[in-house]
Amino acid sequence: MALTQGAWSTTTVNGTNVMTCTVTTSATPENDSYTLKTPEALDGSRPWTLVANSAGATLDGSTLPVEIWLGTSSSAALSGDAGSVAGTDAYVFKDIIADVKASVGTCICDPNLNTADVANVHVKVPAAPYYILHLDGASTLPAEDCTWIIIQDAKGQNDGLVSSSIGGIGADPS
Repeated sequence: MALTQGAWSTTTVNGTNVMTCTVTTSATPENDSYTLKTPEALDGSRPWTLVANSAGATLDGSTLPVEIWLGTSSSAALSGDAGSVAGTDAYVFKDIIADVKASVGTCICDPNLNTADVANVHVKVPAAPYYILHLDGASTLPAEDCTWIIIQDAKGQNDGLVSSSIGGIGADPS
């Protein structure tokens, strides 16, 4: 398979982790596209927001759902195309966004969700060490970039802010 899978990068902005990954399909006929496993900075035991196809690129002429796979080890990976996508230490869970063929898709993935899933809005996804995001195409994908973004509060950031030093300038004068 000729996918170009960019590594995930993580930055922290205002106490929030922002993880991005770009996957480029080639001119070689491919029906599927998927990320590498998510970075260790993602805490699967807490809710996170997924933005799929963040640029709204035209990725397919047919419906293009986003499927999530659960990764169980640091070796978690997908390989293959069309009807032969397979996981190594990764197991398909379910579709979480119905269609991102030419638009941005978003979804909150919450392991603690106590209500029914609302596709494309809020879905229950079990806590896992890693996740792999998969565009499950029904037709040949064009040579395009699909950028994935995951947003999650950084663990421990701004939790119980009771420090006597604000901004490193000594005791809070208030």
